[in-house]
Amino acid sequence: MAQHAEVWKQVFQELIQEVKPWHKWTLTPDKDLLPNALKPGWMQYQHRGFARFQCSSCSRGWASAHVQVLFHVHWSKENSRGRVKMRVFAQRCKRCSQPPFEVPEFTQENISRILNNLVIRILKKCYREGFKSMEEIPTIKDISLEGPHDTNNCEACLQGFCAQKSSLVAMPTQARSLPTSQIPRADPVHQVQREVKISPPSSRHFSSYPSQSHTVASTRNIHWSPPACSKEKICSCCSFLLLIVLVVVIIIKTTFTI
Repeated sequence: MAQHAEVWKQVFQELIQEVKPWHKWTLTPDKDLLPNALKPGWMQYQHRGFARFQCSSCSRGWASAHVQVLFHVHWSKENSRGRVKMRVFAQRCKRCSQPPFEVPEFTQENISRILNNLVIRILKKCYREGFKSMEEIPTIKDISLEGPHDTNNCEACLQGFCAQKSSLVAMPTQARSLPTSQIPRADPVHQVQREVKISPPSSRHFSSYPSQSHTVASTRNIHWSPPACSKEKICSCCSFLLLIVLVVVIIIKTTFTI
């Protein structure tokens, strides 16, 4: 573990010096570091990533994407000094009867990704810099995994820590989740009704296009109806007829007078 610790220290110094070259930061491995056991002024960050293991008893090798790395971070603004304590949680072989916990082996690329996520959160929490919403850079899985996560042989799972999400918090928190039956689901029908506003068609759109039912009815019952006149105003047809009747009456009257 001493050789791996030096790699973590070197990569962390390279990353933190790129953004804060005038500030002093140290990273120290601590095998006794406990999740959510924070001293005043300390913050916690945990990362779940991919690593390989090898049993020291039977030489069996396996890989896991649930390897937990725990960091405790302290920043002193007055002295411009920061401290990071780190612990990598181990796993043990499931085939051996009394296997020891083995330390995972990370690739250089995955070490850089994990520490890069740590530095981003240090900038956000300690310096109030960076974006409000930052996505975590995942570790690379170079082989396919077989079967589910072995919770009985995971050190982090045995301490009730493996299922927690990665975050940098100042106070211990306990993740809570709603049962599946209580999780609200979006109604696709209501969602469409909220997003799509249907406007009623205007009457002018149908002024020159009679409906099909009206067309069929007109072909079945062919008859002529005189136009209806309004009570307030006599239509032009009625006026014309009235004029003709008046002329005929005058002609008849004149004929009989002569």
